[in-house]
Amino acid sequence: MRYRILAGILAVLTLLGAWCLYRGDFQSLRTEEQKIQAIREYASADVTGSSLGAVLHPVILGDATIGDRRIITFTDSEIDGLLGDIQFRRGFLGGWQALEAHYGAGPVIQTTRLRDRDIQVVYAADCPPEVAHYKVQANLENDATLMAEGDVTEPCFLHVYETDRNYFPDIHLYDKDGNELPWADYLASDQSVPSPGIGSAETNLVYWFCGILLLVGWVIIKFAWDAGALKPPENKEAA
Repeated sequence: MRYRILAGILAVLTLLGAWCLYRGDFQSLRTEEQKIQAIREYASADVTGSSLGAVLHPVILGDATIGDRRIITFTDSEIDGLLGDIQFRRGFLGGWQALEAHYGAGPVIQTTRLRDRDIQVVYAADCPPEVAHYKVQANLENDATLMAEGDVTEPCFLHVYETDRNYFPDIHLYDKDGNELPWADYLASDQSVPSPGIGSAETNLVYWFCGILLLVGWVIIKFAWDAGALKPPENKEAA
């Protein structure tokens, strides 16, 4: 009987271990605090002044879910002009796994593409009032390179576009009369602030680790369970 009890305990521990391993990669993003913590853990640099990133103090701007993908845009409470985004994918058992993040200071409007999806995203935190329209287009003389276009009706926004066009995402800004605004005044980057692109490569490893843990656990549990089976009584030969 004690082997059967041990098998039950091992089963609970195995499932709990696999769940903790899974939740370590696929986290909950229900609250503002959870979103901020996810950005800090994934995108914030550990050392002040690092060329690979900045020490972030995120302020959430926008949050959009598109299918099994999610993008959160943010600024920073201590770095002037910083604007960034972080992308996630939904797990099989819920939760969100960080895929990549980008941020920098200077441009009043940013654009990014959702990883492995035909989705272009355009967002801003404090867009100047003179900006009335934008285009995300690689070549203004070639309409086929237009990936996104929209009006700016409020200073903080997050716009999502479906497009299978994937060109270098040049941004062009226009005033209410249709005049293009100077690139240097609105889209130039502040080189004193790092502007990293952070990405995850082996995003499916957590599934393999969980599977291996469950397989090894199953073998041990089965051994313990079988060891606890009652032995059949031995036949005694009549004298």
